[in-house]
Amino acid sequence: MWKATLILSIALTSGCVKINNGDFCDIARPMYFDSAETINWLAEHDRWLLRGIVAHNEITAECM
Repeated sequence: MWKATLILSIALTSGCVKINNGDFCDIARPMYFDSAETINWLAEHDRWLLRGIVAHNEITAECM
């Protein structure tokens, strides 16, 4: 059992990338919505996610 846990933890951490001498703006990109219906749905069902995406987009706008 512990071997499976070790293998899974190695697999999960192998995707992490460390950027030397870089910052958020080197890899950050804005997140776009497909349509206004998506925004309306998020406003109704997941306002926190919508706020998070808008905040992320505002931060990435400062990078460009």
